[in-house]
Amino acid sequence: MTTPEQDPNQPNRRRPEIELAWRRATMSGLDPGMEVRETAISDVETRSTLSIAAGPVLDKMVDELADTRFSILLADRTSRIVDRRVTSSAIGRALDRVLAVPGFQYLEEVSGTNSLATAFELRRPIAVTGEEHFLEALRCFCCYGAPIIHPVTHRLEGVIDVSGPVADATTLLGPFLMRAARDIEERLLEGSRIAEKQLLAEFQAHANQRRFAVVALGENLVLTNTAAVDLVKGSDHVALRALAADLPGTAPVERSLTLASGTEVSVRARAVSGSHGGALFEITEETTAGPRRTEPDRATAISTPKTGPAPTGLSRTILITGEPGTGRTTTARTMSGADSTVFDAADAIEDEKQWFLDVRSALREDDAPVVIDNLHALSPWLADQLTAPVRVSRNQVVLTSAPLTELGTAHRALASLALTRHELQPLRSYPHKLASVTKSVLAEILPESAVELAPSALQLLAAQPWPGNIRELRAVLQYAARGRERGMIIESDLPETVRMNTQTTRTLTLMETAERDAIVAALRTSHGNRAAAAAELGIGRTTLYDRLRRYGIADAEPRTSVRNRNSSTVRDRRM
Repeated sequence: MTTPEQDPNQPNRRRPEIELAWRRATMSGLDPGMEVRETAISDVETRSTLSIAAGPVLDKMVDELADTRFSILLADRTSRIVDRRVTSSAIGRALDRVLAVPGFQYLEEVSGTNSLATAFELRRPIAVTGEEHFLEALRCFCCYGAPIIHPVTHRLEGVIDVSGPVADATTLLGPFLMRAARDIEERLLEGSRIAEKQLLAEFQAHANQRRFAVVALGENLVLTNTAAVDLVKGSDHVALRALAADLPGTAPVERSLTLASGTEVSVRARAVSGSHGGALFEITEETTAGPRRTEPDRATAISTPKTGPAPTGLSRTILITGEPGTGRTTTARTMSGADSTVFDAADAIEDEKQWFLDVRSALREDDAPVVIDNLHALSPWLADQLTAPVRVSRNQVVLTSAPLTELGTAHRALASLALTRHELQPLRSYPHKLASVTKSVLAEILPESAVELAPSALQLLAAQPWPGNIRELRAVLQYAARGRERGMIIESDLPETVRMNTQTTRTLTLMETAERDAIVAALRTSHGNRAAAAAELGIGRTTLYDRLRRYGIADAEPRTSVRNRNSSTVRDRRM
């Protein structure tokens, strides 16, 4: 029998840093007998700055470890594994069993104490061997981890880890790993110098222009000329970076943009080759007289959509469609006016007949605009009954609905009466306009306050998928601005669900957003049948599964596939 003095699980036998890591694991709700908690496994960016810098170093490490049973793991600045090199199939299977696979975010709250997650937590090198691991599932490993710190920004760029069977533990791997981390940092420095030189040269070629503001944005660099100092604020950089993410090569692209100050500007943007995603922006204020042409997507005026004269004749019926939370009801009320009568389809559930009679009566009154909200929630019978009264009504009728692709036959017949249609775009489709949107929503929530969003918080918001659109954004901002009348909202003020949502490390381009929306629509049409959805989209099921994981769509292939393939050997931890 093991005495307390001999038991390696006793606190007095663990190093202080390991003991603290165990406490953090316990506070996260972990139990030593648990497996690694399963979370989302997402696609990784294989051409990121870190991956490019680390690639040759990892290749060299593999050669040096060829005759051993050690593996190499590389994680990014969020502790998500982006590269894995194994020297044998046995170590590969062992890593699969504990979900040490590319795309998995290896944090202490899901994996306990280990060199990858704990080095990420401490921001310093650490070795964790055998019984020092909190989870029993990891105690068959010895592992060594070291953070990778960018020499220019001094920011954590990632973590490199070497793991192998506990029987092969050796102190020689510590210096070996540290040398590799330094080599990667040196390559990051070299890459930054080249990228910054390219960006600086491009900026200097245009910075003397006085007719417009010039801004150059690199991975860790911001350059502005004198004209841009007062015009472009820190929060506007989020919108500019979103535009940069959608640039097609080095060809210049022109866009209209509303800055955080409310100034309307024209932006000419182009990518700078060799600058690791850097871009140059030439910005001019729009001075054209008269009202500015607006798109019907409410991307720049979410809360106060533009109104015009009431439609007449065949165009008196208007249809407003969009995803939940895009502001269909708000838009309908604004377009129909304060004197309009609003009928919500959800109220028809209790007594369809009486609800129908009330709507028909309102449609027959003179000069009484009517809003029929959420027509997709009507029963097919009720949608069919409403078609004739809406068709003959002389009033302005505004219908709101989910996207047309989600409507049944009777509902489409009712919607088809509208010759004027507005499709409200989801919030995720215009991240470059998020600064003006959040400013508008904050003005609604706190009309008398001076609360603003810090650029770092705005950058985090721009990376969210926003399934609830404006409604969800409003709830997030209400939470972040609670109890204050002035000051700056920073990252720590945002809800944990937003701060921890790091699946998407970059903003989707407009084309990727369109592809994601098409997949979601196909899944809805097929009621979640992925084979039918793939057939409708004209792609293979494997391609569909890949896209589901890439875009974080909930109906993705089960994330437990790695573990399920090894279910018979989960408890067999021998290497």
